Amino acid sequence: MMFSENKMTDGKKTKITAKEAAQIATRYLAEMKNLPVVDISLEEIELTDDRKSWLVTLGHIRSYMGTAKDYKIIKVDAETAEVLSMKMRIVE
Repeated sequence: MMFSENKMTDGKKTKITAKEAAQIATRYLAEMKNLPVVDISLEEIELTDDRKSWLVTLGHIRSYMGTAKDYKIIKVDAETAEVLSMKMRIVE
């Protein structure tokens, strides 16, 4: 198995990179919440243990609260690049 820019090239479906997963998640959140992309920050990114999904944590300023941030975890399929879920991340 050969790897090129973090992508598998052994005849199987090509997995997306962390950078691509972050870009997909950012565009998805921007569209769902009607936010400018520049208002969204990447906070965390993690490949699941089974290597099937990326968990991308994004932050954005709540427009009605001034400086308070909301955080979302976007789950992106590592092979198909499909967004599988969006969940709130509670920060205490």
